[in-house]
Amino acid sequence: MHIAIDAYYFQAIGAALAIVIMFSRNRKIDFFPLVAVGTWLIGVCAIYYKYGSNQVNFYSNDQDIHLRFIRFYIPEEGFDIRNIISLRYLITYPAYVLTKLGLNDVLILKTFQILSLIGIYTKSKKVLLLHISKIKVWHFMFVASPLMFFFSLLALRDLTLALFTICFVFDKGVQRKGFYAVLIFLLKPHLSIALVFGTLMLIGFKRMKSQLNHILAMVFICLSYVFGSFSYSIGTYFKDYFFPGIPDQLFSQSKFLRISLNFSGLQFFTLINDKNSVVAESTGFLLLARIVLFDTFLIPITFAVICVFFLRQLRGSAFVVLASFVFYLGLVSQTEFNSTRQNVPFLAVMGIVAVVNIEAVKSSRRRNLLLQP
Repeated sequence: MHIAIDAYYFQAIGAALAIVIMFSRNRKIDFFPLVAVGTWLIGVCAIYYKYGSNQVNFYSNDQDIHLRFIRFYIPEEGFDIRNIISLRYLITYPAYVLTKLGLNDVLILKTFQILSLIGIYTKSKKVLLLHISKIKVWHFMFVASPLMFFFSLLALRDLTLALFTICFVFDKGVQRKGFYAVLIFLLKPHLSIALVFGTLMLIGFKRMKSQLNHILAMVFICLSYVFGSFSYSIGTYFKDYFFPGIPDQLFSQSKFLRISLNFSGLQFFTLINDKNSVVAESTGFLLLARIVLFDTFLIPITFAVICVFFLRQLRGSAFVVLASFVFYLGLVSQTEFNSTRQNVPFLAVMGIVAVVNIEAVKSSRRRNLLLQP
């Protein structure tokens, strides 16, 4: 037992050192990857120390699902193109191959997530530096934020999806966007569909521009919600050959409440039922977690305020992510599932838009002060 535990720790240390060396340039390393890897190493070791082999059920049992794919389904069925989406081959198959070298499967998946976190930082930094002069400490409340650090400790797919989403939204060229849309589709089809839909809505909005842009934008956002709600029934039919019916009460108070709670990071309130709650933790604990992971509510609320009052740069990107997010919320509103996890890819883009526009507003005010007599 001690040998297995020691092996996990040694492999975690080895993975951390390998990442540091990978991102070292001329014997120097960016401060963020160093901090991220150090935090990740402490976190994954602490989780394993406390939970042992049961760590795959910490926070989300999706980790256990990935583990089953790697340990049972893939070895038994081999590579089958028909399972490329259902078994999430994009992350599980490379992990399966690496286990042949004696590496821990859960740790491999967690390593993919810390690499994705560093990728999110690197890509976000490139986008930000196109619009602002330097990266400041407070920017990390919105970019590669505490929530992102937390998800890097888990054997999930959310940070990989967030990285691909940033690339889809900010990369230029149809071919590059198409490439990332395919990668996202292989991991989470409905997220890819939402992003493509948001992009098509932006094209339509640009062609219909008028003097009533704000009203027109609201119409397009409402349409995104409606189409998203109907997409659930359509997707269910093609996936399971079952039509759940036409969605009703689209604009009811409960639906609007659910959307509002998503923007405020309090979606767990919609999971209350007659047995008090379908979530494992108490409401008090979840509220306390929101204080620690403050970006859960800070990013979407700030993004919403900026879109309404202060949007000056990255308008196209803001429109795409808002339309896609509302489309996604429309889809989710037809299910009982509602989690912070589903917001992570959108938050990654919202944070970049928020930082760029906050800095734009600050620069504009400084210029106005200088021009005053």
